[in-house]
Amino acid sequence: MFSVLVAAGQAVLTVFAAASLHGAFDELGKQFAAAHPGVSVRFNYDGSQVLELQLAQGATADVFASADQRWMDAAKREKLVTIMTPFATNSLAIITAPGSSVHAAADLAHAGTKVLLCADAVPCGRYARELLVKMDDEPAFGSGFSAAVLRNVVSDEQNVEEVFAKIVLGAADCGIVYRSDVASRADAASSGVRVINLPPESQPSIVYPIAPVSGSSSSELAAAFVKFVQSASGRTVLRRFGFGAAP
Repeated sequence: MFSVLVAAGQAVLTVFAAASLHGAFDELGKQFAAAHPGVSVRFNYDGSQVLELQLAQGATADVFASADQRWMDAAKREKLVTIMTPFATNSLAIITAPGSSVHAAADLAHAGTKVLLCADAVPCGRYARELLVKMDDEPAFGSGFSAAVLRNVVSDEQNVEEVFAKIVLGAADCGIVYRSDVASRADAASSGVRVINLPPESQPSIVYPIAPVSGSSSSELAAAFVKFVQSASGRTVLRRFGFGAAP
């Protein structure tokens, strides 16, 4: 989805960013535009796999920020980007719908529990499945845990915002999302959504890379935005929205 943050100016910077970056990048865009008079920042938020496909099909953008290295590597193979930099990390958590009977991670495997995940091609979905497989090795869950949870999945969503929105509406009992989604959404507490922690030893390595897009008509602005995201001010915003420091 596209989002224009300021009135049109002399230059427009178009940023394709993973859906989980929505809150943080909206704020970063406002600060960047304020520091660059005459510049407006336009965001396209979606699953990283969707954004990479759009770029490959000729969509115009200046910056690409992915929720995982896989889709940034795909963009590099297709010569859509050249230099990429990690700028943030994340972790996973369970969210439960208002009134849900899910109170612990083990409940995801109980028969009849309705679970939402992102699709496997989406970074949040791949990370969730990686985490579930790691939980098979935890004595508290057991070797059949991941298979039992996957049998309970009632829908595969195309980005993490769709998982969160459906849980708020009560379309399923619970879902696995990024911890940053909980931190960045003002409606998380008021909607009745609860958060359940997942075992830290089972957490996958979640690293977000960013890169200017090759052939950008605003290459200097693109480089400046990438630098700003990695600056002390940028890191402060990312931390406020629940992201960890880059490795």
